[in-house]
Amino acid sequence: MQLKARFAMLVWFFAAFTFAGAIGIPKGFNVATLLIFLSSFGMSFFKPVLNSTDKADKALIWVFLAFGSSLVIASLFDQFEWSGLDKPSRFLLVIPVIFLLLRTKGPKEWLWYGIVVGSLLAFAHALYERVILGVARARGGEHPIMFGDTGMMLGLLSLAAAIYFFSQKRFTWLIYALFGGLAGMGASVLSGSRGGWVAVPLIGLFLLWECRDLLGKKRLMAVFSVAIFCIVTAVLVPQTGIQKRVGEAVSNIMQYSDGSKTATSVGLRFDMWKSAIYMFQQAPVFGVGESQVQPIKRELVAKKEIVKKAILYNHAHNEYLQALSTRGIVGLFFLLAMYLVPLKLFLRKLRQHKDNWRIRSYAIGGALIPMCYMDFALTQTMFMHNIGVMMFAFPIAYFWAALRWAERDELAKAS
Repeated sequence: MQLKARFAMLVWFFAAFTFAGAIGIPKGFNVATLLIFLSSFGMSFFKPVLNSTDKADKALIWVFLAFGSSLVIASLFDQFEWSGLDKPSRFLLVIPVIFLLLRTKGPKEWLWYGIVVGSLLAFAHALYERVILGVARARGGEHPIMFGDTGMMLGLLSLAAAIYFFSQKRFTWLIYALFGGLAGMGASVLSGSRGGWVAVPLIGLFLLWECRDLLGKKRLMAVFSVAIFCIVTAVLVPQTGIQKRVGEAVSNIMQYSDGSKTATSVGLRFDMWKSAIYMFQQAPVFGVGESQVQPIKRELVAKKEIVKKAILYNHAHNEYLQALSTRGIVGLFFLLAMYLVPLKLFLRKLRQHKDNWRIRSYAIGGALIPMCYMDFALTQTMFMHNIGVMMFAFPIAYFWAALRWAERDELAKAS
């Protein structure tokens, strides 16, 4: 029994460390997810485990299986290379981890500690790169956009952690979590990744709406006012770089529109999106396949439809258009299912447990992950990067298992 308890603590430590070492420790997320996957080997015999899962658990498992399989099949029918199965396999490898966590009761609240620590480390790393090393955009060993978007997600999850700690009247950790929220968003700002900034007002409003009864009207207005003040200050202070990056985006759009300069950051995205739409038109049902992206782009360059520099990128810088162009409507369907099924499951739990914050907090945290990714997907192909896949699939598994254990704990108390 003692050995089982230690194993459970170790498993949930790996889950927490996925967040803690996500980008503050280079490749930290890789180590943590590998360890928790290796811990799940005993869950390979699915039949007896399936008997202990309910309809919602199975829905989550099936959507991972369906999406991962769709990517594997698309790769097999395109131009098969073993490397093409690397990232799709992660959506399948998370399934035994779901089984493991659903069967292993441990200190699930460690997830919140891991998130807060991860946000603080991410900001410290970003500050070190920008101030000490003098780099233009913090990246932490990843692409700056992936670093920034992951930092933004950690920051928003830290705000969910703050809600949890406030509901439990743990005010010291509430302060840490609030700093974690600012730190994660600060890491995003220091990376200069504009796409993730859109998530702040949208998800911020979602968080305020969901905890309106917990905070009460006075606190809610105070939090809203402070949030607006922080956002306005961050935009107005030149040192944050937000003004400059937004100004560059506006200038790029104007230059692209009048044709004076198209090979800018935004202009290249527009050309990549144009290419993706063209590919979708060529094969709307199943897409052209990833192997045809570069040949078709070269064809468009020859026709002077896009600039030559757009060939340097092998994706559309937009997850939705990437799916449409390479895997067609079928691919987009599976992508949307991968976003919306987990989101629906977590939101359903929010409605089901209206007053129980020991459960609702985990539902909010879980819902934030697909919400963030649906925003990030507008300007980046997150699932073409290892960190993008891992920091989506595994955190959803963690929060779902934590939520289910929170439900079981409350049921045990009531009986």
